Amino acid sequence: MTNAAVSHQIKQLEDHLGKKLFIRRNNQLALTDAGDNYLPRVRDALRAIEQATDLLMDTADAPLRVAVPPTFGAKWLVPRLYRFFNQHPHVRVEVSTADVQDHGQFDLCIDDRQVNAPNLRVEWFTSTDFFPVSNAALQTAIRMPQDLAAHTLLHERGGRHLAHHPTWQQWLDEVGVCQINATRGPAFSEALMALQAAIDGQGVALGQGILVEYDIAAGRLVRPLATEASLRLSYYLIHPHEAVEHPGFALFRQWLADEVARSGGRARNQQMPGEVF
Repeated sequence: MTNAAVSHQIKQLEDHLGKKLFIRRNNQLALTDAGDNYLPRVRDALRAIEQATDLLMDTADAPLRVAVPPTFGAKWLVPRLYRFFNQHPHVRVEVSTADVQDHGQFDLCIDDRQVNAPNLRVEWFTSTDFFPVSNAALQTAIRMPQDLAAHTLLHERGGRHLAHHPTWQQWLDEVGVCQINATRGPAFSEALMALQAAIDGQGVALGQGILVEYDIAAGRLVRPLATEASLRLSYYLIHPHEAVEHPGFALFRQWLADEVARSGGRARNQQMPGEVF
């Protein structure tokens, strides 16, 4: 701001107050008695405005820190993320795929586990079904669930973040197949590896519908069975209450909801993104 602009602002304030706040002495400004009485009363307010402005500017420059499960990040978020950047090129986003222990250290987490903490807001985001997926070469060989007995089953197993995921045993029980050993076959600590093994023709994985959408569309995976099971998994948006102050937060959250709608998530599920738990 130029000296002339500052002088103009001071003149406007003095006109508003009806009092002179400054006098010029030897080419320097000095406070009048009115100004000397006025300054202590507004100093704290001016500092608060300055601090709030600095904070807002720092926040505007800071990236939006997002945490997601590894498979969700690789199979759902990243293939779509270019659309967010095309719409909002000024918003910086940092994506982490760590197994989140402290959701409060991120601006937004997408997780398939609910948390209960007073400093966090939890919103239902979307849910997904589970069904067998395989390389296209196996499609004609698997016509009914019983045919899975002749093929390698690929499992997710290991981390605490997988403990609540449906298993092959649960899926087979759901569809009424009991003569298959549901524990045979290799196990992987991330669904991402099980899906890659299925893509490579090493067996049949139990895929999450929303996470295999792109692989099926591209022909990397097929759904050999139309058999439906009621097994589902929900995902939640988890964030500290103050995260909404980040300039990019509302934009990213709305974009997530739009992407769910784009893939038919709202029509497929009864709940709507944003329901609070």
